[in-house]
This record gives sequence, structure tokens and C-alpha cells, in this order.
Amino acid sequence: MISENSQSLRIVITGGSSGIGEAVSLEMAKDKHSFYLTGRNEQRLKEVCEKLTSMGCKAYYGVGDVSDEQAVNSMLEDIKSNLGGVDVVFANAGVGHFGNLEDLTIEQYDESFNVNVRGVFLWLNKTLPMLKSQNKGHLIVTSSNLGLKTGARCSLYAATKHAVQAMVWSLRDELKGTGVKAATINPGSVDTSWFDGKDVDRSKMLAVEDIAKAVRFIIDQDETSDIDHILLLPGKE
Repeated sequence: MISENSQSLRIVITGGSSGIGEAVSLEMAKDKHSFYLTGRNEQRLKEVCEKLTSMGCKAYYGVGDVSDEQAVNSMLEDIKSNLGGVDVVFANAGVGHFGNLEDLTIEQYDESFNVNVRGVFLWLNKTLPMLKSQNKGHLIVTSSNLGLKTGARCSLYAATKHAVQAMVWSLRDELKGTGVKAATINPGSVDTSWFDGKDVDRSKMLAVEDIAKAVRFIIDQDETSDIDHILLLPGKE
């Protein structure tokens, strides 16, 4: 059901083919918004877009690496063509490599910082002028509880999320006096395909729907508030 205060929004979601990205799109589709999803799995993107269109939404997708500037530029042109602009950017794409620091590889380092940090920077950097020109909109980034603390075997992942946290907090200061808002979502372990094949108890993790509801809370907030971040921890730990 569409709330009385809602309006049709143009929502861009990176990492939208599954997991948190898909859950957020399906949650927000209840209000008949328009969507542009990005990812590297075209088949999965098509399937999610079909779900969104079946719910009465306009939905488009772009295939590409969030850390590839040329791919991002191409998708942004596609977004402008199909949606005419952007109201919400949910920078959600991410990777995770865990282990003792001496066991991690330079390839894992490069992928982690390219996707988790460079990818976020590119999407914020290139959509900010669009949002600021209309003096409204939301920039929401999937960080982590490890963007607020550290832990053993998390050095690389936590480093990328601390970088993202600093980026968004600095941006919030830059946005003061505008109608554009920036926030992070900081979940603990979430039951997604990240944990496929791993010996962990997924029944104690957050559900993707938990994150989707938190993202909705940020998007639907009134003009009188400016949410900084939302920390979500599993309720069964």
C-alpha cells in the first residue's frame, strides 16, 4: 500500500541482483517506485526486474563492475535515458575476504578496495551533482558493523568499511544546508549467498528483509530528521 506522504522515486541500487539489494528493491516496490539495478549477473538482474515489473514498477538494469569508471558512466547515461534522473542511490555492491592478515593476498586487497571503496566513491561522486541540482535525495551506503569497530580475521574487510564510513561522514558535513541526505546501513552478519558453503549457523543471522526495512526507514524519513547510520545486530546471537 502506498502511504499518503509517498511519491514515486527513481531508485538506483548497485549490487541489485540478489541478497540485500534485491530485498530493498522488493520492499520499496510496494510503493510503485521506479528502479535501476546494477550488477555483474545479467540473468539474475533480469529476474529481479521481472519481479519488480510484476509488482507494477518500472525496472531497468545495467551490467558492469562498480569500480569500472567507464561502465559506471555508461550506466549513468542509461539511467538518465530511462529514469530521467535519480532520487535515491543505494550503493550496496560489496565483497568480503576474511582471514588472518598474513594469509590474505594482494589480489584480495585490490578487489576489496576496488569494489567496496572505489565503487562507492564513483557512484557517490557521479550522482551527487544530479541530487544537489534538485536539492533533494538520498545517498545510502551499505557499510557494516565492522565499519564501526574491528575484529580478528576482519582486517581487510573492516579497513574498507572504515574507509566508507569516513567517506560518508565527511560527505554529510559537505551536504549541510542542502536537501540531500547521506547515511550508512551497518549490519552484522546477514543471511545471504556470501555464506554459501561456509560452516556457519545462518539461522542466527539477520534476514535481508531486516536490512530492507531499515533502508525504507531512511528513505521515508521526514524532512525534520537526518539519519546518520543504522546499526543492526542479529537478535539471536
